[in-house]
Amino acid sequence: MTTQTKAVQTLNLDGEKPEREKKCSEIVAQKYRERLEEFKNAQFFFKLCPEIMDADELKSYNQEKKQYDGYENFFDYANQAGLSFDRVKAGTFKDQEEPYWRWQLCWGGPSQEFRLFDDGNLEFWHLDWFDGACVIVQDEIFKDLMNEFKSLSVDL
Repeated sequence: MTTQTKAVQTLNLDGEKPEREKKCSEIVAQKYRERLEEFKNAQFFFKLCPEIMDADELKSYNQEKKQYDGYENFFDYANQAGLSFDRVKAGTFKDQEEPYWRWQLCWGGPSQEFRLFDDGNLEFWHLDWFDGACVIVQDEIFKDLMNEFKSLSVDL
């Protein structure tokens, strides 16, 4: 019996060959900006819209967006946007010397999470199968959320 091998080529629906998959270090800043925009929009809706719109305008705006239905406030939105918030002990992962608080937004491949270290440093990580990269977070919106999650958690 003879086995033949065929070269397989992946094509997009438009018939074009896709670009190579980018490394996490090439896209982590973009992924962070997307998360930042998502949460700034939600914060705007929950914190600022009620101050600048009357009840009818607010209801109309939300019907148009539909993404904020079912949330009580901004923190409720943020809480439900993630999968978990937990304490990762030092040594949990290979070469991990420091413990940190983790807010895991999605998991699998790729996954995204925020890591708050005991010294106050905050990082956003984009991870995808044996690859990962982070950016240092300076935006108050995420610092405030991480500290709020932390204040509601018990250190195990």
